[in-house]
Amino acid sequence: MLGKKKLAVAAVLSAIALGTSQVQVANAAVTGKIEVFSWWTSGSESAALNTILNSLQKSNPGLKIVNAAVAGGAGTNAKQVLATRLAAGDTPETWQTHPGGDLKGYVDQKSVKDITALYKSQAWGKVTPKALVDSMSYNGKTYSVLTGVHRANVLWTNKAALAKAGVTLGASSTWADIAAAAPKIKAAGIAPVCLGDKDIWTAAMILENLLVGELGATEYNNLAAGKASWSDPKVAAVVDHFNTFVSWANTDHKSLDWTGAVAALANGTCAMNFMGDWAYGELLVKQKKVDGVDFGYTIVGSNPNTFITVGDSFVIGAKSKNPAAAEAFLKAIMDPKVQIAFAKAKGSSPFRTDVSTATLGKYQQGAAKTLATGTLVASLVHGQQLVPAATGQAFSDGVTLLEGNQDAAAFGKAMDAAVKG
Repeated sequence: MLGKKKLAVAAVLSAIALGTSQVQVANAAVTGKIEVFSWWTSGSESAALNTILNSLQKSNPGLKIVNAAVAGGAGTNAKQVLATRLAAGDTPETWQTHPGGDLKGYVDQKSVKDITALYKSQAWGKVTPKALVDSMSYNGKTYSVLTGVHRANVLWTNKAALAKAGVTLGASSTWADIAAAAPKIKAAGIAPVCLGDKDIWTAAMILENLLVGELGATEYNNLAAGKASWSDPKVAAVVDHFNTFVSWANTDHKSLDWTGAVAALANGTCAMNFMGDWAYGELLVKQKKVDGVDFGYTIVGSNPNTFITVGDSFVIGAKSKNPAAAEAFLKAIMDPKVQIAFAKAKGSSPFRTDVSTATLGKYQQGAAKTLATGTLVASLVHGQQLVPAATGQAFSDGVTLLEGNQDAAAFGKAMDAAVKG
C-alpha cells in the first residue's frame, strides 16, 4: 500500500515538473535576430521606438535587435525600400504600416501573418477599441497591432507669438477665427503659419484637416469613397481656404520637413502649425517645451470632438526568418507599461483602453478622451481610409498642383476622376 502511495506521489511530482517545464517553454525568451523596420528617425520617434525595443531586449536578452529605420516622414522612403525588399524575398521580421488601405495591400500580397490567434490568447480584443481592431482585420482575420493612435487634426500654436500679436485662440476655432488671426500675426512680424512641405504629405494634411473641419466627418468620408462630388462648390471653398492658409507660411517651407516646421514653431519664428500629435512628442522630447506654457493647440472646425485617426501598427512578416521574435515584439508593444512610456515619448493616445492616462500630459489626456468618445475619421493622407491607393495618390498629386496653380476647380475635377476610377 505504501509503495502505491509513493508511486502516486512520484506521478504527481512528475506531472508538476512536466507542467512547469511546459510553462517555461511557453514563456521562454526568444533568441536569434529581429529586424524592426520603420520610418521613425526623429528625436521623439526614436525615443518612442526605444521604449518598445528596450522592453523587448529586457525580456529576451539573447535576442539581437536590428533597428532598420529609414528616414522620411510618413514612410514615403521606407515604403519604397520595403517594397523592393519584399519583392526580392528579403523580409524583415516586423515592419511599420498604417491600418486601412496600406495594411490591406500587404494582406492581399500575402506578405503578413494572420495574428488572430495571438489576439485571442492574449485577450487583446477585450482591452482595445473594436473599430480600431476592425481597421486591421480583413475577412475575419486580424493582421497587426497598434502602438498608439495619433490625432491628425491639431493646429499647434506658439503662445508667445500669439500674445505678441494680441491673438487668442480657444480649444476650437472656426476658419473665420484663423483668417482673422493671421493678419494680426503677420503685422507683428511673425509668419502666421509654420510649414515644412519638403514632403508633400504635410501640405496634404492641411487640406484634409480643413475639409474634415469645415464639411464634417460624414461628408469627408463620402468624398473619399466617391459618394460625393469633389467639384461641389462647398469643397472648392475649402480648397480656397487651403490656398490662403499656405500663402501665410514661412518662405523657406519647401526646404523643411515636418520636424523643421515644429522647430520653427518652438522657436517662435512662426505661429501656427497643422500637424498630427506626433508634434506633441517632438515639442516635449526634442524641443523641451512645456504644454500650456510654451505652446497651445486648437481644433479647427465646427465639431471639436472630431478625431482624424492615424495609427502606426506593426505586423509579422509571413516569410521572415524569425517570426517568434516578431511575436515577442508585438507582445512588448502591448505591455501596459510600454503603452504609457511610448505615448509619453510619441504624443499618441494608447491603443489599450485599460491603462491609466493620468501620468500623460494635459493634451494627451484630452485626446485620449476624444478618441474614446468622439467622432473618428480615418486619414486619407496617411492611407487609413479603406479606399484604393490611387485615391490617396490623386489627393497628394492634387495638393502638389494646388501649390503651383491654386486652381480649386481643376483639383475637384481631378479628384472626381480618380475616385471613379
